[in-house]
Amino acid sequence: MLDKIQFLLSMQIIGLCVLGGIMMLLRSFGNRARLILAWSMIMWALMAVIRISVNSYVDEVKEAFHPDVLIASCFVTACLASYVIEKLRPGFLTFRRFAVFLSPVVIGGLSYLTYRLSGGEIHIFYSIKDVFTYFNMDVFLRLLVLALTLFYMILPIYLVVKYADEYTAYLSENVSDPENYDLRWLKRTMLVLSILYFLYAVLLLTDRTILYVVIKAIMLIVWFYFFYKALFLKNIRIEHTFRNGWDLPSNDDEEEDDDDEEQRGALFKRYAEEVNTWFEREKPYLNDDLRLTDLQRVFPISRSYLSQLFNKELGMSFSDYVNQFRIEESKRLMDAEPLASIQEIAERSGFHSISTFRRAFTKHTGIIPSEYKRG
Repeated sequence: MLDKIQFLLSMQIIGLCVLGGIMMLLRSFGNRARLILAWSMIMWALMAVIRISVNSYVDEVKEAFHPDVLIASCFVTACLASYVIEKLRPGFLTFRRFAVFLSPVVIGGLSYLTYRLSGGEIHIFYSIKDVFTYFNMDVFLRLLVLALTLFYMILPIYLVVKYADEYTAYLSENVSDPENYDLRWLKRTMLVLSILYFLYAVLLLTDRTILYVVIKAIMLIVWFYFFYKALFLKNIRIEHTFRNGWDLPSNDDEEEDDDDEEQRGALFKRYAEEVNTWFEREKPYLNDDLRLTDLQRVFPISRSYLSQLFNKELGMSFSDYVNQFRIEESKRLMDAEPLASIQEIAERSGFHSISTFRRAFTKHTGIIPSEYKRG
């Protein structure tokens, strides 16, 4: 019975990863992070196939620490780490950087393949204790691949912890709906990946069939959640590297040094008035994906100056400024059309989702939309 359940769960995981990967490929539309995740899912399916082929009979003792599973899983974790990097810094992973990032996996895999083809001694292990019974080049290469896997597991967690605040600040200053780019999803991604990695480690070393069944059931749920969220997550292109940080270089740095402070203040004030007038006249905030770069098409100012304009002259982030207009629009609609639903009001006011609308409305007014509507 457990044999059949385990096989069915494995097939479902493989099917989800293959079909999900293909769907993500078809919906990538130049979104490099989605492209990377798509191939990661397909590689995970391949790893599952390898795992099944290694231990095809559940009635027999499981082989642990298999080199093929180790190498395939190392490649998967490297791809998933690349996904997190690309979400944190869209556009950073060029083909060359991606190839360099994956090169340790390729080198480790080729090293083991060379050792195997050269007639090196290969052992079969049935528990983690057996691994250290015979320490030779076979064990060393397997441990090397495992060490690389651990590196690719830890790296994205480190990056999210290190750059979370800067990433959040960047989004609030450059997009009108930072919640739809969802840093919380990146943090949840770390939790999801940690669960997957822990389950992978147990599967790699365990010889208990019941654990296979329980773990694969959990893994199926985790992969479905991961796929569903990543499929609809927005992406923003950031044209600078990790080394440069999140502060965009200004094209006007030298001019700023020479400009008179008073003249610059007067210029900021004039632009602030023009931005206000444009928002009131054209209502660009009704676009739920309005970005700071959209303002550059109207106002001949660098992105650095625009950020300063909102933070210094207007005293708020770009996203707060836009939501201020959206909230006023929503209040006008609720006053004029009392029968309209909250969902409809949110969409017509420029909000991407009703949950984002509720949070923004409460932040700006101190009450929830339904309270205002009843009042």
